[in-house]
Amino acid sequence: MKRTAIGTATLLLLSSAVVVGTGGSASAAESCGYTTTTVDPLITHKGAGTPAYNNGLTSFRGRVFQLRTEPTFDYSQGNIASGYRSGDKVWVDISVTQGKSWTQCGPYYRDRTYFAYHKYKWMRVCVNVDGYTQCATNGNRTGPDGSKWWYDD
Repeated sequence: MKRTAIGTATLLLLSSAVVVGTGGSASAAESCGYTTTTVDPLITHKGAGTPAYNNGLTSFRGRVFQLRTEPTFDYSQGNIASGYRSGDKVWVDISVTQGKSWTQCGPYYRDRTYFAYHKYKWMRVCVNVDGYTQCATNGNRTGPDGSKWWYDD
């Protein structure tokens, strides 16, 4: 499938991923897929403008994070929108089993992940701050363990 983007796109293949199940075990997994660092002007974030989803924002230990989305090419990106400090980690979990297991794309020691293709997948953004981990507390789907996920069809 050919994809184009406004501006110059840099495509990278991620090779760092783990699959995690509800039991918490992790193992090597296939890559998270092709990603781009180009930001399309149509970028927004999941839950934006929806008070029921806290406008798509999760606050944790002085940070605010979100799952950004680019609707034209169906890409999503984890982002610490405010409060980022050196040492913070961010990643995106992607599930094709409705939250029963997932691929962890990252972590990245910066304020955002690369973009990952999200069509027909459950996704959530997670952070590790000061040694404590938190995943987003909002989403339009609920996993079997009660965790919140975003799904885009």
